[in-house]
Amino acid sequence: MLSESASAKIPVYVAAYEHPPYFSGALETDLTRELIRLFNEHQDSYQFLIHVIPPRSRYEALSEGGCCDAIFFESPLWGWSKSGVGYSKTIPLVNGKERLVALKREGIDQSFFKSYEGKTLGGVKGYHYLLGGKLIATNEAKEKYSIYLADSRIINLRMVLGGRVDLTVVNDELLAALQGSHQVRVDNLLLCEKASLEYNLHMLVGNDKSIGAETLQRLMRELGRKGELDTLFKRFNMERFQLYRPSTIR
Repeated sequence: MLSESASAKIPVYVAAYEHPPYFSGALETDLTRELIRLFNEHQDSYQFLIHVIPPRSRYEALSEGGCCDAIFFESPLWGWSKSGVGYSKTIPLVNGKERLVALKREGIDQSFFKSYEGKTLGGVKGYHYLLGGKLIATNEAKEKYSIYLADSRIINLRMVLGGRVDLTVVNDELLAALQGSHQVRVDNLLLCEKASLEYNLHMLVGNDKSIGAETLQRLMRELGRKGELDTLFKRFNMERFQLYRPSTIR
């Protein structure tokens, strides 16, 4: 049960799906959980709460009458224009990239990434991928390519390293966060030199929700001025992807 002080705060439900390093049940912690902790520690008006959803449910979650108010570290490129859901967004917080990866082994070089023919790709249910020059959802991709769908990119990476799939698409931010980790040996991966997709990540807020994008930006600005956000991104080895600085958000 919430304490009397917590119950007096306005609850803000943040939709979170498997998207490491931004949110993941496979990691000890992640950027969304740590950012929510900071929000709750540094202000008294709102109580931020995580609501875990599958990736394909994120549009419904922010819809009118949906379970959630906001979603953190999300790109409007990922199906939002087709969703019909009204939302606003903060200024971009992160610039990320996705690229193909394969297992390092003798005889494999950059030419391995030029064709998907005869290869099995590892994907995640509910994600979007840039394949054949078009950004498509995994259900569409399955119609054209040989894809094994898992529940997490970390599973995809382990399958590549174990030789169970030939390729997968992974974000540079996750590779950076996993550097030096014993969970996934990223040094054993061959990375495609050319990124397949570049994107900016924002906080998205559904229309007529308990909080607005301007309020989230104000809270971010306050954390930024205290140095909390720089510390957070450094913790996950993600400084080079960070777009937000206290001087860049209004």
